Amino acid sequence: MKDSKDISIYVHIPFCVRKCLYCDFNSGKYPDYMIDSYIDAILKEMDENREVFSGKSLKAVYIGGGTPSSVPPSYIGLIFDRISDIIPIEDDTEITIEINPGTTTDHKIKDYVSYGVNRVSVGLQSAVDSELEALGRIHTYNDFLRTYDILKENGIKNINVDIMTSIPHQTKGSLLKTLQEVISLHPQHISAYSLSIEKGTPFYEMGPMRLDLPAENESYEIYKLTQKYLKEHGYSRYEISNYALESKDKGVDYRCRNNLRYWNREDYIGFGASAASLSGYRRYTNISDLDRYIREPGRHRSEDMILDPKDAMAEFMFLGLRKTEGIRFADFLNEFDTDINEVYGEVMRSHVESELAVISGEDEDRRFYLTDRGLDISNEVMCDYLF
Repeated sequence: MKDSKDISIYVHIPFCVRKCLYCDFNSGKYPDYMIDSYIDAILKEMDENREVFSGKSLKAVYIGGGTPSSVPPSYIGLIFDRISDIIPIEDDTEITIEINPGTTTDHKIKDYVSYGVNRVSVGLQSAVDSELEALGRIHTYNDFLRTYDILKENGIKNINVDIMTSIPHQTKGSLLKTLQEVISLHPQHISAYSLSIEKGTPFYEMGPMRLDLPAENESYEIYKLTQKYLKEHGYSRYEISNYALESKDKGVDYRCRNNLRYWNREDYIGFGASAASLSGYRRYTNISDLDRYIREPGRHRSEDMILDPKDAMAEFMFLGLRKTEGIRFADFLNEFDTDINEVYGEVMRSHVESELAVISGEDEDRRFYLTDRGLDISNEVMCDYLF
C-alpha cells in the first residue's frame, strides 16, 4: 500500500434555513443556539486529531453541508483558524465552501476570502423559478445572479455551479434555458446531478405521479442533452456528474481537487456529524445525531472498518471508474502490489468486448476506462467489480 504524504479535510455544516424536499443529507433547520455548541465540537474533534496531520501536506479543504453560508461567517473563520493551527494551509491548497444564493451576502463572501477561500460552489439547481419552488429551494434565479456578481466582485476566480436534471416540471426546453443561462456566466466548473428520490424525503412520500417528473425516455434525453451541450461549450466531463472548463492557461486545472481525492482513494479526514474519513485501509464515519456528536465529538462512529485487500481493490475500481479517464494499471500495482489483470482481467476483457469499456495506452500510462455507454449504466457495470 502506498504511503500517502498528502491529506484533505472535509467539514460538515448541517444547518439550513429549510431542508429541500429532495435532500437526504444530514442537514436541516436546527435552533440557532446549537450552532455555537456544534462549532465548538468540531474544534475539539480537530484538536484531538492533530497527530493525523503530522508530516502531511494539505491539498484541499471543503466546507459542505447543509448550508455553510447559513451560519454567521465568524464560525467559519474559527474553523479555518483551527485548521491553520494544526496543519499549514499552503498557497496552492484548494479551499472550497458551499453557498446557497438565499443566504449569501457581500459581507460573508468578503469574510470567506479573508479566511483563504479560493473556490466557491453555488447551489443553483435550475434557472427556472417554478422548478426551484418545486424543489423546495429558498432562492430565486435572480438571487443566484446577485450572488454570482458578488463572487466576481470579490475576486473569486474558481466557481462551481450545481444544477439538477430530471426534476419536477423539467422539460428539455427548460433544461436548455438553465444550461444557456449558466454557460453565459462562464463558471469554471459545473456539477450536473440527476435527481434521485431517496427514502425518508418528502419527495419519496409524494411519489412520482404527484411530482410531475419527466418520463423515463425524456429523462434520458435530458441527461444526454446536458452532456452534449456542456461539451460543445468547452466543458470537459471528467466524472459522471462533473464538468470542468477547459482552460487555455497552461497549468490551470479546474477539476475539483477535493472530489478527485475521494475517487482516487487518497487520504482525507472529515469533521462534524456524519463526516467520513479514509486513512489507508481504514474507513470511518461519524454518527449523524447532532446532540450526541456535540456531547462527545468524534468519539462515536456509524461506520468504522479496516478494509481487507479485496474490498479496497473493489473500492478502487468502482470509485476510479467514475472518472472518464478511468484508472491506471500502474496506480493499481502501486496501491496493492498486484497486477490488475490477475484480479480483474476477465471482467475487464468482458466489458471491453461489450463496448462498455476501453483499454488504451502503454506501460506507465496504460488505462482502463468506461465508454459513454458504460458510464450511462455505470451502476450496473461497477457491480461486476465487487467480490
